[in-house]
Amino acid sequence: MMSKTERKFYTKRMIGLHVFFLMMVVLTAEIGFAQQSSVGRDQLERIIEQIVSDLDPEEHSLQILQMVEQLEELAANPLNINRAGADRLAEIPGLSFRQADAIVQYRSDVRPFEQLSDLLLVDGIGEVSFQQIRPFLTTGSSSERGRDLLLNRRYWTSNSRTEALSRVQTVLEEREGYTRPDSLGGYTGSPVKFNHRYRYRSRRISLNLSQDKDPGEPVSGLTGFDYTSWHASIHDAGPLKNLVAGDYRVSYGQGLILWTGGAFGKSSQVRGAALRGDTGIRPYTSSQETNAFRGVAATVGERLQISGFYSNRKRTASEVDEFRVNFPTQTGFHRTQNEIDRKNNLGQTTFGGRVRYRFGRGMIGISGYQNEFDRPVANGTQPYQVHRFSGRKLSAFSSDFRFHSGPAILFGEAAYTDNGGTGWIAGSEYRPAAGTDISLAYRNYSADFQSIFGAGFGEQSSTQNEEGFYIGIQQQAGEYITLLGYIDQFSTHSARFSNHRPTSGFDWLARAEVEPRGDLYFYLQFRLKRQEQEFTGINTFGRESRFMGSDIRSTTRVHAEYRVHPSVRLRTRFDVVRARPAGGSTSHGFLIYQDLRLTPSSAITADFRITLFDTEDFNARVFQFENDLLYVMSNTMMFDQGQRIYGVLRYQPSQAITLRMKAATTLYENRTTIGSGLDEIRGNRRTDIGFQVQIQI
Repeated sequence: MMSKTERKFYTKRMIGLHVFFLMMVVLTAEIGFAQQSSVGRDQLERIIEQIVSDLDPEEHSLQILQMVEQLEELAANPLNINRAGADRLAEIPGLSFRQADAIVQYRSDVRPFEQLSDLLLVDGIGEVSFQQIRPFLTTGSSSERGRDLLLNRRYWTSNSRTEALSRVQTVLEEREGYTRPDSLGGYTGSPVKFNHRYRYRSRRISLNLSQDKDPGEPVSGLTGFDYTSWHASIHDAGPLKNLVAGDYRVSYGQGLILWTGGAFGKSSQVRGAALRGDTGIRPYTSSQETNAFRGVAATVGERLQISGFYSNRKRTASEVDEFRVNFPTQTGFHRTQNEIDRKNNLGQTTFGGRVRYRFGRGMIGISGYQNEFDRPVANGTQPYQVHRFSGRKLSAFSSDFRFHSGPAILFGEAAYTDNGGTGWIAGSEYRPAAGTDISLAYRNYSADFQSIFGAGFGEQSSTQNEEGFYIGIQQQAGEYITLLGYIDQFSTHSARFSNHRPTSGFDWLARAEVEPRGDLYFYLQFRLKRQEQEFTGINTFGRESRFMGSDIRSTTRVHAEYRVHPSVRLRTRFDVVRARPAGGSTSHGFLIYQDLRLTPSSAITADFRITLFDTEDFNARVFQFENDLLYVMSNTMMFDQGQRIYGVLRYQPSQAITLRMKAATTLYENRTTIGSGLDEIRGNRRTDIGFQVQIQI
């Protein structure tokens, strides 16, 4: 066990090694140059914000992180419009599967795309849709459009790109966990967060090594990081669609039993909200530690595709007794001695696969897996935990379909877990006329449907104990106005968190977007969510009892963006929140921010924002999506009264090197402490800083 003095010396040594590493990466980067990205940053941020800003990060933090990383990765590495399949194209936000399929049919039946603007020739893609999807697409190089031979070296190594990404982040104020000795449960490592990623990609090959150290975790040398992820993969090599060794994710069907990637759900992006693209097996590069398989996986075939995977990895779980553990944790933290002692104390073996057949206007698929832990898992003692997975083994199976019928796409999946639980979803995306898109979906996941790897569409983050009907509409009203919204009615079959009985509720959103000119954009949005919630009170006999009431939360937002100059963009937002918990009184909150982006040259982009917030309590908390370092999710929650200021600087001194830095501080007017437990700060200010180097050769 290291003393505090030894730990400080060791921390300084690690920081020194890290700085040395960054310098070496920068120096070696000058041997080559990366292709300049053509992504419009403003447009990308708007798309990301539309998708994640309406999600509660407390309930969907893992999904939000992966969604942001997925979109950033997609923007940094656009899809080749002449090669990507319909499933892959349908991952692009705002592009429906019907449109993706039309793109594939056009290039197959008419001709390849010589330039991106040729997409406007595809039926169903207009100027609005084109601008929405443009940041994520490329026509590729001329060599990519040529014919390749399997035995030709360039078939494997063409379009080679090597990336080194290194990131350092920390909180400047001292937190409680770093003042306590290890023997009293303090953090055993430094408050600095390190993350490194090294990746080589070509047209057919992907190699990746990622290392991550969370704040408070110890690290022993450059090879002693708490989390290390790697993969080596081959893709699109004739009938071999992919072969991955190492870490990978699996996303089948509509995600009812297998979906370990980011999953888009309810948001102001109506198109594609309920319908998932069947992305299959993909290499895993995220720093999120608990949402990947580790082993080997492969997919072969064209019209008839067969895929399979095998995974054997260690997980971390809290101990119930000497024989049983709770379900594996999702945080990946190993900071205190107790967390370290139970690190990797649970083995998990999973194998499964999928058969998918494509026909004229649709596809059908069958998927399944078997999972086994090496120790029994307990489900918990609370009423809402009764139907959760317990034991050691679980098997799941599902069948899914997708069918094109004129202007409609019909989709669905039905699933079964071997404890007797069932789940299914069915829906349609329909375009009755140009400029009108309608999405419908009905789902029913039984209380005992134990989908431990699922991420099906729904209200809750878990695919279990839920029934609901969703309808979303997007309407182009003239040349400059877009109207969109959804309503989702949901209920549970049994108790959910903090409840002893079934509950119901609804969630709806309405939004009007106006873009009269290319340099002016604004929208008005209203969202209301109401759900039943139990609370404790005194009954007519003077005894404490549990009652059922309604938990209501509404948000009104006004947002405007104005590019006053080609190098200056302003963004203003005003949010008003009204919250009334079941059995409680109504509280209010507001947020207002002013955002400034400066682009004095193609090499420099600077973002600044000042935010004022004032909420009467935690129930009226407010959120804002922030610009941040690459692959970092920042959907910040704020409550009480205060101000937040941040700045992000992006500097690209050469085509090969991109430097990013963020500094943010939050000042509270009515607090003497921030946070709780080991993360508590004594004071009313929290300051975060981060630095990142990205090398692309």
